[in-house]
Parts: sequence; C-alpha cells; structure tokens
Amino acid sequence: MPELINGKDIAKRIMLSVASELGELKASLGHIPKLVSISVGKHHDAEIYINMQQKAADEIGIEFERLKLNKNISQNELIAKIEELNKDKTATAVIVQQPLPEGIDHYRVTSHITPRKDAEGIHPYNLGKIFRRDADIVPCTPGAVMKIVDVLGTGLYGKEVVIVGHSDIVGKPLSLMMLNETATTTVCHIGTSEKGDIKAHTRRADILVVAVGKAEMVKADWVKHGAVVVDVGINKAGGKIVGDVDFNEVSKKAGAITPVPGGVGPITVSILMRNIMRAYKTQVSKP
Repeated sequence: MPELINGKDIAKRIMLSVASELGELKASLGHIPKLVSISVGKHHDAEIYINMQQKAADEIGIEFERLKLNKNISQNELIAKIEELNKDKTATAVIVQQPLPEGIDHYRVTSHITPRKDAEGIHPYNLGKIFRRDADIVPCTPGAVMKIVDVLGTGLYGKEVVIVGHSDIVGKPLSLMMLNETATTTVCHIGTSEKGDIKAHTRRADILVVAVGKAEMVKADWVKHGAVVVDVGINKAGGKIVGDVDFNEVSKKAGAITPVPGGVGPITVSILMRNIMRAYKTQVSKP
C-alpha cells in the first residue's frame, strides 16, 4: 500500500507555526493582520473556499473581512476598490475570489494589488521573485505541493518531475519552483496530449503532479511504480468529490499519493495563512 499523504496533518503543522509567530508579534505590536476577501456576485464553489479561508483565519487569530461586491460592478470600479485597500493600513492582505463576471480580467485586476499585500502570491512581481529564487510570498497551491515534497523527504535533486497542467497559478509557477530545487522538470498540457503520447512523459515521473480539472483522468498505466502522485484536481463526479487521478487504480501503484479531498486542499489554505503572516511581518518591519 502507498503512503497516504495526510494534507490535514501537514496543514495543521503550518497553522500552528503561523499561530505561534502571530502570538509573539501580537504581544509586541498590539494588533493583528487582516485578510480582505473580495467577491463579485455569488458562486457556490467560491463560497466554499471563502468559508474555508474564514475558518482558517479565525482559528489562528487573523482578522477576516469579506467584501461582497455587486455582480454589475465594472472592472475600473473593482480596481479602484483595490487601490483603496492598498492605502488602507489596517488591510494586511487582499484576495480576489474567482470566478469574476464576464468582462473583468482577473489578471489585470490582481496586478493592481500591491505586491506586499498579495495574499495569493500571483502578482507579477511576486511571480518574478520565484525566478530569482527569493520569493517569500508564493502561489498557494504550488506552495502546498512543495511542502508535501519537503515533508516526504524524498529530495528533488535530479528527480524526474512531471506536471500535467500549465496554468498561470499552478503549473507554471510550480515548474519554476521545482527547477529551483534542481529537479528535471517536464510540463505537459493539451499540446502534449494532441501532438504526442502524454503517458510517455508521466510514466517517467518520480513525482507526478496533476492539475487539469478533469475527473479521474490519470489511470494506473500513466504512473511509474513507486512514484509520488500529487493530485491537485477537485471535481464533482457521481455525486462525490474526486481528483484528476483515479485514486482507486493509482493508489495500487504509487509509492505515495494525496487523497481528494483531504490532500492538497487543506495545505493550500494553510499556505494562504502563511502568506498573510509573511506580508504582515514585512509591513510591520517596513511600514
């Protein structure tokens, strides 16, 4: 049987560390960090994630403010609201929830968040710091994947890492973070699937990360015996939540695997809290 990677336990350790740091700073500074969550309109999946954020913030003593905006708001009006929060000294970090209404460009909007208040680590400045290997605030899901690898203690030097999915918030930044650790990194995407045999890549992987949003796409014949399999996907299928990896099949072959739910998801939220704490420390040291 493979090692089952317990995301809840890993997240708990991160949260305890953040809470400890926060307790020390609160004692000396007398105030706590605040996360401002911006949502436009109402979406069920976004509501679930927002509730997870609020629960995590409450658990460790970070103030949480939810800013609900009308679905008819314009892009310029949303940017103006972000600019207000950039100037608000009580707002430590800002997150803009997806999805946004048609006509609002998420990347343009989030690029207006000042980098030191960028809770998700997706501002171009913070992404650029990954390239230079000095990023402090990192994209939450890639940060969660790197934490999993660190906890497993497998090491990345020279390892074959294959990432399926090249999104701007998971696959691309994660590939850089893996390269920074001297992993031999391959990123697969729709072009790989259409122009070649994607399995030829995934079967080489010592560490396989899947983030495509397609329920149980990866089967056992995609995976090398003993590989570490990290499933980032969250999908609804047959009345239940499943990942991008067929867990029942792949778990018989993998050396270690994340479940869905209970794997990457909880760690992602804890990395968000860690980002807020790091933003807070930067702001109090350099007001």
